[in-house]
Amino acid sequence: MRLDLILMLALFVLAIVPRAAWVAYNDRPPRGFNDPLFYSLFSDRMADGDGYTRPTGEKFAYYPVGYPATVSVLKRAQDIIGVRRSTFSIKMMNGLFGAITVMLVFLLASRIFDRRTGVVAGALLAVFPSQIFYTGTVLSEPLFTLMWIGALTVLLWKPWSREGMPWPQLFGAGLLLSYATMTRGITLVFPALLLAVWLFHLQSKKRALVQALVVWAGIAVLVVPWSVRNTVAFGQITGPSTNVGDDLCIGNYLGAQGAFTLQGTCFANDAGKTPQQVELDRNSEGVRIAIRDVASHPFRMPKLVAQKAYWLLYKDDDGIWAAESYGNDYFIPNFRREVLAFAANGIYYATGLLVLVGLLAFVLARDLRRLTVVLAFLYVLVIPLVFFGDPRFHYPAIPLAVVVAAATIVRLWDARWGDSAAPGV
Repeated sequence: MRLDLILMLALFVLAIVPRAAWVAYNDRPPRGFNDPLFYSLFSDRMADGDGYTRPTGEKFAYYPVGYPATVSVLKRAQDIIGVRRSTFSIKMMNGLFGAITVMLVFLLASRIFDRRTGVVAGALLAVFPSQIFYTGTVLSEPLFTLMWIGALTVLLWKPWSREGMPWPQLFGAGLLLSYATMTRGITLVFPALLLAVWLFHLQSKKRALVQALVVWAGIAVLVVPWSVRNTVAFGQITGPSTNVGDDLCIGNYLGAQGAFTLQGTCFANDAGKTPQQVELDRNSEGVRIAIRDVASHPFRMPKLVAQKAYWLLYKDDDGIWAAESYGNDYFIPNFRREVLAFAANGIYYATGLLVLVGLLAFVLARDLRRLTVVLAFLYVLVIPLVFFGDPRFHYPAIPLAVVVAAATIVRLWDARWGDSAAPGV
C-alpha cells in the first residue's frame, strides 16, 4: 500500500508538470463564439448568483450544466478568498482533473492486472499528448473523463462474485456517473451495458436487474432534480440539457456527412425567434428531423455511420485546434504546431495498434472485469456514432485504451524475455 501511494504521487507529478507547462504556455482566454467562451460566460453568471441563465436573464439549459457549474464553484471560491478570476485557474483545474485521472488509471490497471501494468498505463496517460492539450482549453473533457474513470474504478475495484456486488459500491459508482452525465449525457444509459454483462455473469437475473437499478438510482441523484428544474423553467418536459436535438440532427439529417456542421435543415427555422425559443424548438425539431430522415432513407445509414466513425477517430491533435480557439487565436508557431500534432498523432496511432493487438486477450479473459473495460471503451466510442463524429469525442476513451495498451506492452515484454511470472490475460 505504501509503495502504491509513492507510485501514485510519482505519476501525479509526471502528469501535472507537462499540464502546468502547457497551461502556462497557453494562458489565454477563449476567443470567438464557441463552447469555451460560452462555458466562461455561463460560469460567470452562476458564480455571480444569476443561475444558469443567459445575459438577458432567460433560463438556459443547452449545455449540460456540470462543467460550467464546477467552474462557477472555482470562481466563487476565488471571490471569497480575494483572488482574481482567471482563465489560467480554470485550465489548471482541468490539469488537476487530468493528473487525478492518471492516478485512477494506475489504480484501475493495478486492480485488474498488476502494479507493473498500472505503472505503464499511468505513465503513458501522463504524457499522452492529446490528454495534455485539452488541459489548455475551457472544455468539459477532463472533468467528464475524471468522473467516468472514477466510476469504473469503483465498479472494478474487486473481482466480481457471482453472488453480486455490495449496493454501496454500486450506488457510489452511480453517483460518479451522475456527475459525468451532468457534464456529458452519454453515460445516462451505461447501466444498460452493465445489465447485459451481469445477466450473463450473475446467478440471478433479478440480482442483475437490481444492481443496474441501483447504479441508475445513483445517476438519478443529480439528473432528475436538474431535469425537473429545466421542465419548470421552460414549461415543457425537458431532460438534463436541450442540445440532443441539434446533435441528432447534425449527424443524421438528409445531407449529413457525419461531421459537425452548422448548415442544413437543422438551422433553417431560427429567424424571428427569441434565443430561448430557438433553444427549445431546435431541440424538438432536431429530433423529429433526424428520425424522419433516418426512417425515410435507411440504406444510407451504413455509409453515414462509417463517415461518423472516420471523423471520430481519424486524428488526435484536435486539442491544439481547440486551444487556439478553433482558429480564432493562432499563437503557436507553425513548425511547433506541426511537431506537436505529429507527436500527438504518432502516439495515438501506436496506442491504437497496441489496442488492436491486445483486444482479443481482453475479450477472452477469465476476469470479467477486463471484458468490461473493453465494453466501456467501445461504449464511449459507439454512443457518439448516434450523433456525429468529432475527434474531441474519443477523449474519454483514451484512458481505457491506455489500460489495454499497457497490458499488451507488459505481455509482449514478458513474452520477449520469458517471464514466467507474468499475469495471465
